[in-house]
Amino acid sequence: MKKISFQLGFSLGLLLVFVGATHAQESTRPTRTRVAEGVDRRAKHLYDKAIELMEYKQHERGLAMLNTVIRDNQGTLLAHQAHMAMGKHFLDQHKTTESLTHFLLLSRVLAPIPGEKQSPDVEELYREALFQTGFAYYQAGQYTSAFPMFRRLTEVAGKSKWANQAYFYIGMSHYNLKSWNKAIDALALVGTEVEDVGDDLGAIEIGQRFYSKITDADIPVLRKLGKEVKAQVKVSSGDTEILVGVPVAGKKDEMLTSAPTQIGAPKPNDGIIQLHGGDTLTVTYLDDSTLDGNKGVERAGKVRAVSTGTVGFYLGDFSTPAYLAFPGQPQALMLNDADLDTSNGAETINVTVKSMYKVATSDAAEEEMDDLLDIFAVQDDEADQWRERDSIEVTLVETGEGAGIRTGNFRSKVELAAFEPGTETNAGDGVLHCDELDELVVTYTDKVHVYGNEERVSTARIKVTGSVNSGVTADQYVVFEAVLKARKSLVEAEALQGLGAIYKDMGLDERAGQRADEALGKLDPIIMDRDKIPGELVERAFQLKWESELLKDDFEGATATCMAFNRLYPQSVLADQALMTLSKGLAEKGEYLRAIDGYQRVLRLENPISAAEAQFRMGEVYEAKAKADNKEGHGSQWSNAGLGQSALQRAMGPAIAAYRKTYQTYPESAYASDALGRVVRHFVDTEDYAQAASLLDQIFADFPDAGFLDEMLMLWAKVAYRMQDEEMAKVKLRQLVFEYPSSKHVAEARKKLAALEAN
Repeated sequence: MKKISFQLGFSLGLLLVFVGATHAQESTRPTRTRVAEGVDRRAKHLYDKAIELMEYKQHERGLAMLNTVIRDNQGTLLAHQAHMAMGKHFLDQHKTTESLTHFLLLSRVLAPIPGEKQSPDVEELYREALFQTGFAYYQAGQYTSAFPMFRRLTEVAGKSKWANQAYFYIGMSHYNLKSWNKAIDALALVGTEVEDVGDDLGAIEIGQRFYSKITDADIPVLRKLGKEVKAQVKVSSGDTEILVGVPVAGKKDEMLTSAPTQIGAPKPNDGIIQLHGGDTLTVTYLDDSTLDGNKGVERAGKVRAVSTGTVGFYLGDFSTPAYLAFPGQPQALMLNDADLDTSNGAETINVTVKSMYKVATSDAAEEEMDDLLDIFAVQDDEADQWRERDSIEVTLVETGEGAGIRTGNFRSKVELAAFEPGTETNAGDGVLHCDELDELVVTYTDKVHVYGNEERVSTARIKVTGSVNSGVTADQYVVFEAVLKARKSLVEAEALQGLGAIYKDMGLDERAGQRADEALGKLDPIIMDRDKIPGELVERAFQLKWESELLKDDFEGATATCMAFNRLYPQSVLADQALMTLSKGLAEKGEYLRAIDGYQRVLRLENPISAAEAQFRMGEVYEAKAKADNKEGHGSQWSNAGLGQSALQRAMGPAIAAYRKTYQTYPESAYASDALGRVVRHFVDTEDYAQAASLLDQIFADFPDAGFLDEMLMLWAKVAYRMQDEEMAKVKLRQLVFEYPSSKHVAEARKKLAALEAN
């Protein structure tokens, strides 16, 4: 059966917008994540304020508030959303390590439990956490670490935008690693992971890439004959394009066609689909051979072009989002919606802009006494109460040049004036009065968009600034003696700890220990008095405490401090990072048993984001210990026969067990494939070919993106040959030569293959 279906550009379109730069106001600000109902209202208010501060580039204050939300609401959806916001911020700042701590934590704590149904909010946040983790690795060039996260995303989020984005970055990662065949296979799957909308007329966002998928049992034959599979796209406003299909990996009877779209006058056969709002696209595929013997049968499908409107405040260049408005200066306002462009002339659209001011809760309650008569009224004393100060209607005009203006971009400027007490506002005077700390609000109702048939509201808000209020208020002079003392002690302890570190580097261990003791004397009271002190000060006190204990080489004390901190703040990553650093330092010093104990303590943390690495590092430490205890085999590597010596082989048992546990317990981690590879090499070197063959099969099934698969194919050929299966050995050598032409093992593979074929 032949058919043509549409993989609408919306899923991949989001991805392309995400990859490329965009000047849309909504995409340049941190996303305001919807907070679930039922959360603590004070915490929600703090979260919203933190996101607002991040939008206004006040990152230090915003991050401090998000940290407070996390500490005081551990384990809640609100805390998870705060982690996501912090991770995105650090990723935007190209601070990969900091961002990964938040994304990895979310990917761990939000992972679905078998048999339990996740709420839609949690499920979506988990998917985003997987994507952001993989994307952070990708941005840092750590492609092999990104693969497991993206692959996991394709498993849990099939038929969604997340799967499409995952396939794109899997393909681009292979491309950057010069694995061309795998890059092609992955990129060919982009756009195929969308929900089947049945016979309903779908919608494509103007400006995003359009996809159509052709399914025809004759496609394999056409490809062998060298004939192109084509589809014709006709737009109701006049454009016509011919799209050539490309094969879909793993699906022989499917071809994928695509083309970019843009708003504008039709230009047939230029490779770009020009659209206007409300256009209908008709895609036609000519079927030359049907089941009933007919030829030249047209298979057609339709999709409509829509534009999702956005409105926002900008600086005078109409490109840079504005974060503050100033009374007395005009404020630029811009709306983008191609659906409003209905002719070649410049269209206009009217919107209402309001200035809003916040009132005290008690004042708002007096104004709304009538509400008390309603016994069903919802009490929300903690919510902000906003009142309208002034409002005006603003006419936005479509921009463009020439005879035909078809941009869908509407602009205007709002005249602002400072509000004076006693001023009577007039909605018809064309001037919007506002005061310091007011907010300007504009709302646009989008009736036609890509998200469905319901009306969608786009809202933009901007703060009004003015003179700085330096007046004295009562709350400015509420002095918390414990807090002030704690801040002073932290500054002194930090200085002492830094001085101790200098002494330590100079080899003056005794003086370093003295400074550490002095620092601990200032930190312990803060920790003991933690109920009266803000959480960020307590966190810093714990951190300085274990750093000071390490100055004294008090590893047990530092470890105990980390574990105590984790019990208080299970969603903080500080203890995890500290224990990993401590354990790595011990391993480098040759204190293998203490290093192993440190890694085991990491695994006992409540939410260890480094659990997979800790398990893997334990294997490395066991390996190093085995070689140190059996010096006659110290020079051997995994690929050398030296490990076959019986004494060393027996000593390698714990290392092999640790590596095995790594890929069995943490199959989605970046360390799983490496651990499995080490176990395979071990069994090959010790001539346990049966186990090696079984594990090799598992590697290619579970880790299709591993960076050492060419080496594994060479090992597999060796294993097959040793097991007297020469045909299997030839198959693996041919696979190595074909799939990894640039591998350093290709020359050897060709030589061995020629020898086998000569027999």
